[in-house]
Amino acid sequence: MGFPAKALVDDERILLHTRPHATRMIVPVLVLFAACAAAGVALGLLSRAKLDGALPDWLLLAIVVVWVLIVGWFTARPWAVWRATHLVVTDLRIMFRSGIVRRRGIDIPLRRINSVQYHQRLVDRALRSGVLTVESAGEDPLDFPDVPRIAATHALIVDALDDADDYRGRDDGSAEYSRRS
Repeated sequence: MGFPAKALVDDERILLHTRPHATRMIVPVLVLFAACAAAGVALGLLSRAKLDGALPDWLLLAIVVVWVLIVGWFTARPWAVWRATHLVVTDLRIMFRSGIVRRRGIDIPLRRINSVQYHQRLVDRALRSGVLTVESAGEDPLDFPDVPRIAATHALIVDALDDADDYRGRDDGSAEYSRRS
């Protein structure tokens, strides 16, 4: 699912569109494997206990229902949340959208951003991900966790901030507009 173009204003260009790092899906995938293995073992043990191979319908149904509930809650739901989470950097603002039923959105105009930082733990450095912190005028810093390619994302935002400052300077006549090549 791509980011909807209707969320953009006229002449706004997307510089970066990303989702949280795929490491968020490690535990849900492991739960999927464990649930499938447990359901297979349970069905195998139950069919072995019955020599004629026929399982009671209610027991088979119970195993399937438990498997569906576990996989649905611990695998499908995190995957859907991951797919519905977007960090978008445009030439005018940073947008963050998340949630499936209850949507949450944050838009930060580039002209209001004071600083952009990133933090990485040792594991994050190996995976090239991290936490992006954006400080805007008059608000508490916002943290965006599990941003992939964090150093490149940070550099892109800083470059966009510089371009926005250059463009803003041209509009009010106080500075020359200079485009980097």
